[in-house]
Amino acid sequence: MAILSKEEAQAILKKVLAYSKADSCEISLSGSDGGNIRYARNAVSTAGQISVMNLSVSSTFGKKTGSASINEFDDASLQKVVKRAEELAMLAPENPEFMPLLGPQTFQESITYNEKTAAITPDTRAEMVGKSLQISKAAGLEAAGFLENSTRFNSVMNSKNLFAYNKSTDVSFSVTIRNKEGTGSGYIEQSFNDLDKMDTLALSKIAASKATGSASAKAIEPGKYTVILEPLAASDMLSNMFRGFDARSADEGRSFMSKKGGGTRLGEQLFSDNVNIYSDPMNPEIPSAAWNGDGLAIKRTQWVEKGVVKNLSYSRYWAGQKGVQPLP
Repeated sequence: MAILSKEEAQAILKKVLAYSKADSCEISLSGSDGGNIRYARNAVSTAGQISVMNLSVSSTFGKKTGSASINEFDDASLQKVVKRAEELAMLAPENPEFMPLLGPQTFQESITYNEKTAAITPDTRAEMVGKSLQISKAAGLEAAGFLENSTRFNSVMNSKNLFAYNKSTDVSFSVTIRNKEGTGSGYIEQSFNDLDKMDTLALSKIAASKATGSASAKAIEPGKYTVILEPLAASDMLSNMFRGFDARSADEGRSFMSKKGGGTRLGEQLFSDNVNIYSDPMNPEIPSAAWNGDGLAIKRTQWVEKGVVKNLSYSRYWAGQKGVQPLP
């Protein structure tokens, strides 16, 4: 029952919403089904299968909101979780930044779901890990890794007639390969929504190459060096950097996007002309849901163009304060 279709999720959400007596109510329903396999010192150590589903209710009276969640889906339990959320709302203080619920929205049809990834079995995972172990054993190295896959759905409905649903798949793999002397180590990590793009053999070859190549590493003097970062390192840096692209943090002087003396650095050139950064939920390599937790549509957004900061992210509340459109 962990993965519901759009129609099944909608039916449960409508039932729960009918129990609400609050001024406004928002309900989210999500679930996941997947498995994993872990190995260390060139041998599988654990494997598992996980299936979960959860429903959360947020009830509001005026500007007072209470939330409750449950993982039981009989009628009595569903009525109980709605009542609990309403009881908590009556006890809660008013939210000075309260935003009313959104009405119906239009979303693109996401490309986050892949049938082949959803059909992964324990045998599939074992075969993929076997390819990784083949590399480490042949090279006289030791590998420790983790392979995980999941199929998920997320849905939301509110009393203003908003409804959104998304189904997605993911397969992720990481491995550390070391030489037996402990003087060399290599790490690789990758994830896709499409199983056909995951090549544990090729990835393990990269980790093994790092392990043998780093065994004779030498110290160098501190200084400025030109380096080329692999995607994993670059993505970590970008993730940290993009926390500063929040408009409110920038406006309030809490970000590197804050301008000295007030304001933001929107429109300034902060990067090389060669730097262009955008997000796109329809990107075939890293697709995402076409809506966010607030129920806002997510579209392709250019954040940096030829080194110039083109956009900052605005929540609904902060967009209202600044008289601009929200930008998730």
